[in-house]
Amino acid sequence: MTFYSRYLHGIETKFNRHERNYDCRDIKAHKGLFIFCQPGRAIGAGTTRDLDTNEFKQAHIYVLKNCPEVQPFLDQFSQIQSRRALEVFDKNFIEWFKIKVAQIHKQDNNLIMEDLLSLSRGPTKYVTCYNGYLINGYRFRIEDIDKGLRTQNSGVVVVGDTGSETERRDYYGVLTEIIELQYLGGRRVVLFRCNWWDVYNKEKGVKIDEYGHISVNCQRLLKTNEPFVLANQASQVFYASDNVNKGWHIVQKTQPRDIYEMPLEMDEDSNDLQNRVEAYQQFESFISINAASTSQNMDDEVN
Repeated sequence: MTFYSRYLHGIETKFNRHERNYDCRDIKAHKGLFIFCQPGRAIGAGTTRDLDTNEFKQAHIYVLKNCPEVQPFLDQFSQIQSRRALEVFDKNFIEWFKIKVAQIHKQDNNLIMEDLLSLSRGPTKYVTCYNGYLINGYRFRIEDIDKGLRTQNSGVVVVGDTGSETERRDYYGVLTEIIELQYLGGRRVVLFRCNWWDVYNKEKGVKIDEYGHISVNCQRLLKTNEPFVLANQASQVFYASDNVNKGWHIVQKTQPRDIYEMPLEMDEDSNDLQNRVEAYQQFESFISINAASTSQNMDDEVN
């Protein structure tokens, strides 16, 4: 039966079954802004609620600032806007961006501009919330669900995008809510709301020992007006309690399921080496987007 099952088309077997953390969304299906076509799959049924005014502003401006196609508008606005408090800057940019995109849209209404128009008008305050989410090869759960389980899937890290490798600051936290924003035209963006630990205080918030192990003080929250991150920006970590230092937890980064680091074989022929590099990059991109496994399904308790 094992032999024949390899050749059964249209029937799920252990050889063609998607891996457990497969996020099934086809990011190539949408040809517009990437912000609206991120991979990912919600776990379980969602519940609905309304964002309050502050949550709405936080979510809206974060999505705008993390959309590459909006960056030229941010740069342009920064040149004409006088130096003001960040809150005032964000509020003024939201209004300016909405008007600017509407003007451009009158002259060019291609798919990108349709997406930008939807983005500029902001999401509805009506959002869908989920308890779990599959993305980047990880299975995330919110903290409230984790508390009743022996496994841990609410630890989050977002890699800093500034500074060199040695100066870069990563942000560690715990996932408290998964919300799906809804925009005009059925467009959607998934955000993770997190409690972030204070990684700026090198003595009381975060520390690295002589072996390179990172510990965070889970009793010190980071004071920030940015509780949200895009779901695809998040990687997963585990927090192990430090039995010596109360309140401290040791960070253990995890490897996404069925996504592997493939070493390259060196070849003296430069042309052959270039071909190997290109093939590897294409394969790495393929498994990152379409992570499908032909391995046996593992125990549900293992992440």
